[in-house]
Amino acid sequence: MACTDNAMRDLFLLVLFCIVHGEKEESKGIDAKASRPGGSFDITKLGASGNGKTDNTKAVQEACASACGGTGKQTILIPKGDFLVGQLNFTCPCKGDVTIQVDGNLLATMDLSQYKEHGNWIEILRVDNLVITGKGNLDGQGPAVWSKNSCTKKYDCKILPNSLVMYFVNNGEVSGVTLLNSKFF
Repeated sequence: MACTDNAMRDLFLLVLFCIVHGEKEESKGIDAKASRPGGSFDITKLGASGNGKTDNTKAVQEACASACGGTGKQTILIPKGDFLVGQLNFTCPCKGDVTIQVDGNLLATMDLSQYKEHGNWIEILRVDNLVITGKGNLDGQGPAVWSKNSCTKKYDCKILPNSLVMYFVNNGEVSGVTLLNSKFF
């Protein structure tokens, strides 16, 4: 009888621990979908609008964070459309492999105040097993801001953002995507 009581008590404590631990994870804002092996994160399902005017930075950053938190193969989907975004920072280490499938167009904001000093438009840091692929574009919209830069006239000027910069990326691949109209490089 004592053995059965101990087993029931242990089972109860285990269930209680799982419930409490799950509530703590939810309160931290961890997406339950991101903890599954393999997943796809379509930015339009996270609130992005492909009209070329709406700021979609938050939806893209949320997709990146969710993909990076998941195990196995994770995919961030940029579907067809024109998605205006500000400065993006994709810093990890990630738990799994990440593919950014660019089928639409990511358009860099033309508001230079949204970029940190010497900032980059899309910065990827410490991500292993990264693939950026698709037939879409990463459009820096450079011609709209080139005239706002005085670097050709004086050395002490604000440097415009680079379009795509990757630091400490191991086993990375970029294919099929077109980078155009960079603000700087």
